[in-house]
Amino acid sequence: MELDFRKLHPSKLFDFSKKEESLILEVYEKLFENYDLSVIRIEQSPYNEFKTDDENPLIAPKIVYCITDRYKKFSFYLFIVNKKGTTVKGARTTSEYDSLQIWGLKKLNDNFGFITINKKKLADKIAGIFSSFSINFNKDSDFKDFYVLGSDQYKTMSFLTLDRKKTIKAFPDDEFQLTIKNNLLSFGLPKDLSVNNALMTANFLKEI
Repeated sequence: MELDFRKLHPSKLFDFSKKEESLILEVYEKLFENYDLSVIRIEQSPYNEFKTDDENPLIAPKIVYCITDRYKKFSFYLFIVNKKGTTVKGARTTSEYDSLQIWGLKKLNDNFGFITINKKKLADKIAGIFSSFSINFNKDSDFKDFYVLGSDQYKTMSFLTLDRKKTIKAFPDDEFQLTIKNNLLSFGLPKDLSVNNALMTANFLKEI
């Protein structure tokens, strides 16, 4: 399989600065070392199934990877998105992309309704802010440091198997955002793109 991203998908890099292009190539190469991946059109991914009509217009996918292993035991999608900066009034600050981030989608085997999971912040723990979240894990020593909001408690508990809770707890960055809509899981970090963030996100989606 050809490794040179420039030869495979030169048009995908036109919109980026040289620095961003170099980072995108490095991410591609590192992912290539660990997975089978292909660059696909957004329409070939489940992105349009997951997004809503009120999706943030300042965040847009630019490159989509379909990732699997040679034995096809798992598959998921990674999206390099550009997040445009805004002024106080909400206008764009520049015509160039202000930052790149990486997010992922994975199709699940079952419909789990709507679920969001976030790591509690220290201030939240001190204040005891639990009432606005539908499932309380305070008595669950394995998962008491997470907020869990689910549209269906049975489906939420069905999703949170011991293995999945272990994978979520082991993720090394507390600022992750995990959302499930029916049989699609979205996961990512609201941080600038880096090789480390890309590899952490890919590994999480592989294991979850």
